[in-house]
Amino acid sequence: MKHILIATDGSDHALKAAQFAGELAAGMNAELHVLAVAYHDRAGEQELREFARIENLEGGVADIVRNLAESHADQARRQAEAQGAKAIKTSVIEGDPTEEILAYIAAKSIDAVVVGRRGRSRLTRLLLGSVSQKLASLAPCIVIICP
Repeated sequence: MKHILIATDGSDHALKAAQFAGELAAGMNAELHVLAVAYHDRAGEQELREFARIENLEGGVADIVRNLAESHADQARRQAEAQGAKAIKTSVIEGDPTEEILAYIAAKSIDAVVVGRRGRSRLTRLLLGSVSQKLASLAPCIVIICP
């Protein structure tokens, strides 16, 4: 394996996946890609606004979602680095999580994708969605789902 992807939503499961992916990349001397997908829909907009109010965040919903995704990617990167991963590329993109992850896999010739089993809250599902099952069915590479 030369290219490993960790798709993260910032949940505890995703951070465990980042740890595993970091160990795997270090052991195989592989390039590790960290990807967070910024996504929201109208159904979660009120919850995001309340979150922003509580956390004293400024900007529109899209800005808040993007900032959260960037934070999640940074957390996963640090977790992977702590496990010895060296060559790490971090990306934050916007769109439908499953579609964007699958497109990233194809564009970057990813050999394996590592994801957490589930997100941490309804808000997290709005940001990344429940993609592990979809990826297991649709990804053209190895999919590792961490509990």
